[in-house]
Amino acid sequence: MSDNYQRDGFLHVRQAIPPADLEPLRACIHRQVGAYATEMFNDGKIGDPFDDLPFGQRLAALHRDNEIRLRSWNQPALGPELHALIQHPGIVDALEPLLGPNVSFNGDYHLRPKMPDSELTAFPLHQDSQYYGKQSRHAHIITVWIPLVDVDEINGCLYLIPGSNAWELIDSKRDKNMNMRSFEDPEERGTPVPMPMKMGDILLFSNMTFHGSKVNRTDEVRWSIDIRYCRTPGTYDAPQEVLDGEAFMLEKLERTKRPPFVVRGQGAPATYADWQAAFAALFG
Repeated sequence: MSDNYQRDGFLHVRQAIPPADLEPLRACIHRQVGAYATEMFNDGKIGDPFDDLPFGQRLAALHRDNEIRLRSWNQPALGPELHALIQHPGIVDALEPLLGPNVSFNGDYHLRPKMPDSELTAFPLHQDSQYYGKQSRHAHIITVWIPLVDVDEINGCLYLIPGSNAWELIDSKRDKNMNMRSFEDPEERGTPVPMPMKMGDILLFSNMTFHGSKVNRTDEVRWSIDIRYCRTPGTYDAPQEVLDGEAFMLEKLERTKRPPFVVRGQGAPATYADWQAAFAALFG
């Protein structure tokens, strides 16, 4: 597995998480969508809160009646269900061969409701370090992308360019939707491959790997969550440019009030109460 990740810049691990273990987070999100629907209904913004619709359909129905400009929606996921998922053994077991024995959640996660027929939630091919900043290009940050529904080329699975993790950081700028657009077309160097996945699969990729997704052409929301991991600071040796890049990332995430915690190896694991206390300290 490690060789495939080093070669391609990504790794698809099938059924790393029993689908039943995703149900607590899905239920949490569904409750939050319900609260959002009730608020919109009470404010007179919609005529029907669609109480009877299931997980994949309710936010989509609200979207049809009222344009929802959501690219990520982190707050509904912030609870003990997410804390448990971040530390899930199926995820950490996949990370350990790639990051070593001391693994931390770096504080960054994104819950993504890819809305039907929404250009806003289609992401052009990009490297995550284009968003993080040039100082991060020598860091090793692994995103674990977790579909909360089955995904394919119709509803908006990810596309990745194999081997693009070995490229340099390509200059880019944000477009009108705040997406990064590369000055150089990455498809002139490599061909994106689609990554259909079942719920329970996970996809790991580096901050330098080109990836993106297209418009969701179904009538349901394509829900996913991505969680970012790194080596635990102070537990490894690396070239100074790598150490500097990884320190830059942690400082940046702390400035944006995203506390990290250890998920395996050296360092005390954080309980959910510890994580909440870290948030409280950052928000003062």
